Amino acid sequence: MTSKNLTVKEEVYNKLLEAKNGNESFSEVIERLLEGKKDLMSFAGIFSKDKEFEQATKDILEVRKKTVLRKLN
Repeated sequence: MTSKNLTVKEEVYNKLLEAKNGNESFSEVIERLLEGKKDLMSFAGIFSKDKEFEQATKDILEVRKKTVLRKLN
């Protein structure tokens, strides 16, 4: 396995040190933290069938419509 040297700020190093579990290596910490990131598009449509979300969306659109009409007058 090859390795690369990285330069990080001391604050970042300390955060990585705090994030370590047991005898986990820094590579393992970084890999674990990066794997936890989700693509925002994976959440697209997640609330599409939620009645409360549907009502909130309608309410927001109504407020926007009233705001636009006020600006036009």
